[in-house]
Amino acid sequence: MVREAQRHLAQWTLQPICALLAEEAATKLGSPVKIDIMRPLQAFDAGGRARELKGIIQALAVAKEAGVDADKAMQLGLMSEDQHSTTSEMLLER
Repeated sequence: MVREAQRHLAQWTLQPICALLAEEAATKLGSPVKIDIMRPLQAFDAGGRARELKGIIQALAVAKEAGVDADKAMQLGLMSEDQHSTTSEMLLER
C-alpha cells in the first residue's frame, strides 16, 4: 500500500513539478534537462531489477523474431542510453 502511495505521489504531484523545473533549467542552461523521478520507483530492489531486465530481454527476443529493430524498440520503451548499452551487450553475449 505504501509503495503504491509513493508511486501516485511521484506520478501525479512530483513529476509535473520536476517537468517545470527541467523546463526552467533547460532555458537557463541552454541545453536539454530531464528530471525523471518515476524510473527509480519502478524496481528499487535487486530482485525487482532482475525481473525487470528479464522481461526486457524476453520482449527484445520476441521483437527480434518479429523483425523489429532492437534500437527502435528500446527508444519506444524510453530506456536511457546506459540501460540501452547494457541490455544490448547482454543480448550480444547470448
